[in-house]
Parts: sequence; structure tokens; C-alpha cells
Amino acid sequence: MIAQLGHGWKVEKSTERLTSFAGLPLLTELAHRSKLVKDLDGLPGLWERAGRYRTSDYVLGLALTLIAGGEGLEDTRLLREDAGLSGWLWNDLPAPNSLGDFLRRFEQRTLCRLGRVNARQVRRLLSRGGHGHLTLDIDSSLIESDKKEAQKTYKGFEGYNPLLAWLDEPNVFLSGVFRPGNSSPQSHLKSLLAQCRRLLPQGVKLRLRSDSAAYKLEVMSYCLKHAVEFSITADLDAAVREAIDEIPEGKWQLVVRGGETFLLAETIHVPGGCTNRPLPALRLIVTKKLSGQLELFKDPIKHRAIIVSLPETMSTLEVLDHHNDRGRMEKAIGELKDGFGMDRLPCGQLMANAAYLQVCLIAYNLVQTFKNCALPQSWRKFEIKNLRFRLLCRAAKLVSHAGQTIMKLSQSYAHFQVFEQARWAVLSPALTASG
Repeated sequence: MIAQLGHGWKVEKSTERLTSFAGLPLLTELAHRSKLVKDLDGLPGLWERAGRYRTSDYVLGLALTLIAGGEGLEDTRLLREDAGLSGWLWNDLPAPNSLGDFLRRFEQRTLCRLGRVNARQVRRLLSRGGHGHLTLDIDSSLIESDKKEAQKTYKGFEGYNPLLAWLDEPNVFLSGVFRPGNSSPQSHLKSLLAQCRRLLPQGVKLRLRSDSAAYKLEVMSYCLKHAVEFSITADLDAAVREAIDEIPEGKWQLVVRGGETFLLAETIHVPGGCTNRPLPALRLIVTKKLSGQLELFKDPIKHRAIIVSLPETMSTLEVLDHHNDRGRMEKAIGELKDGFGMDRLPCGQLMANAAYLQVCLIAYNLVQTFKNCALPQSWRKFEIKNLRFRLLCRAAKLVSHAGQTIMKLSQSYAHFQVFEQARWAVLSPALTASG
């Protein structure tokens, strides 16, 4: 039975070195040893005059705030004032107004440089090996906002429409373009795809996965020219519908997946038809199912089509499953918005919010690197909210002895062994070497 305490307890201040964020030193150590701090401090041209802070103080200070559960620039005060970490993990962190000034200094050139820092972190994670093919998901996500430069989105509210590039296998965001809310779905898509190819190491075999925003001749032509395999949701235009209508009845296969029953078939299709730049005949994967609401729909049959350049060694069903795994990116975007502050934009200027997005991506990827490099396999599935509860936002007392700082966690802390193993992992010479 949980006791009712009534008036039998009180609160007092303590002068001891206490922290509420015992797990953050694990991430700062990783940021140093993975060369993230070095990369950030090597960025030129982020401000006009020398200041009291380094670039890493701004970016990592804000990233750690988001990782710890902060929801905006003001929440950095909690880290600045943390008695245990201040003076040990950092001497000083930028105040919220200084962070805002830092974000507002960005222009396109310096924004690209910050994006390349994130990409270098991704490449270092990939250098640990184990990825024959990399699946690149490109998708957009609306952010509702009443900021000064917000524009009306296709859903009718004011906001922004960033386009994000995500690598499925290591679960990291490679890049992103911060777009106005009124941007068309295909805006910047081809250029983002080309940028991602340049950012990845030479020889990486890339597979693009996208919704119908990428169903454009220029995107598919680019992929075929540069040996980028793809699966793209096709527009159900007249040519695609004609191709579907020509599929013989005997070629449809009954499939039951996840409680859904549908028909599956494959044919070939030439996107663009008789244009000046025709594409070769490509695989067209088609699903067909009843809507379940015959009285409300003129056509009760619902079709979905996927244009594919994936190898013939992948069966029709394997291709469909591969494409449907795009849902993992939707989950990652949800975590980026809810867990790393992407849906709480701090500034009125578009370029400043674009810089903030890059910090969100850096924070997300730092946590993913931490999970892959320092945590047991069973912990790598945890989202940030679970890691905060179990590892990052733990109370601890810091004491100094013989010139060394000792962090004291509760004797009853259930995950002490995981914490200690993570500490040894981020201090490992092998981690530094891999960076």
C-alpha cells in the first residue's frame, strides 16, 4: 500500500553536488570520442565575432537539452544550473537568448556545413560495418506553427514541411531540407537524393524507398543512371490503371497479412509512356482489395501500385514487404518530433528553424550511435523516452577524491550494470579508433 504522507515531510535545499542527469556524461564522452565535438568546432563562419562559446557549446548544449527531455531553448537553463554537472561536465553553457542568437546567424552556406557534420557522424557509424545495402527513405512531415515565416500547408494550417532522408538499417537521419509549409511534395526531392549519394561512402549500394512524391521521370531517371535501386508508390494515372486492367485474372495471388486479405500481382510498365525521355519497362507491383464500403464508393475495388527497379531475385511479395517497411521511417519521424523537439520550433525565421532541425537530427543520431556502440542488443529497441527513464535522467551524487570525480548512483538502481558497461564502452580506445 502506498503511504499518504500528509504534513510529515518537507523540502530543503542541499549544497551537495547532485545531478538529475547522470546519464548525460555518457553522451558527452561519446560526442568527444566520435569526433563530433571536433567536427563542430572546426566549422568556419558561424558567427561574425569571437565569442565566449565554441560551436560545440551551442550545438551540443541544445542537443543534450533535447535528449534529456527539454522542449525548447528555455529548458537549457536546467542543464546550466545542474549542480553536479556544471563545473565538471561543462564550465558554462550558452543561455537561451544566446542559443537563439546562434540559430539566427545561420545562412544557407553555414547550414550546409552543419548538415555535413551530421553526415560525417553517420559515415563513422556505418564504418563499423555490416551494411551490404542501405535503404534510403525520403518523406516529409508537417509541423504546425504560428511563427512569423510559417506558410499554409496542404492540410490548411500554418506551419512548415521539412523533407527528411532516413537510413533504415542503422536507423539514422542522413539529411533533411527545411521547407516552407506550402512546398509541393516533390520540392527538393531529387536534389536531396543526389546530396545523400554524395554524403555516403563510395561503393555503398543504395535503395530508395518513397511515396508517390518521387513518382517523377526525373527522379526515376536519376536512380537508373546512378544505379540506385528503388521502390516508389505509383500514381494511379490512366496509364497505370490501363496496365492494371490488362493483368490476367489468373495472375492474381491471394495474400493474408496482418489481418488483411488482398490480391497481389505483378506486371511491367513504362512510366511516362511516349515522352521524349522514356524509361525502360519496370516491374509494377499491384495490390487489390475491397474497400468494405460498397455503398460509399463508386469503385469498391481499391488498388495500390508500386514501380520497382529492385532485382528479379526478390519475389513480388518480398518487394511488397520491403516497400511496406517504410512505416519504420514514420515511426522515426514521430520520435524525432515527440522525443527530440522537432515539432516545437523556437524561432520566427525559417533559416534559424532549419538550423534547429539540424541540431535535432544530430541529437537523434547521437542517441542512435550510443545505442549501437554502448548498449546491449536488448536495449537498442528502446526509444528516447525509455532511455531517459532507465538510464539518462537518473539522480546521482558527485564527489571528488584524489583528483578524480566519482559518480554515486543508488545502491538499489536496477540497471547499474548496464550503466557501467556503457561507461566502459564510450571510454574504449576502439571507439576512438573507429571515429
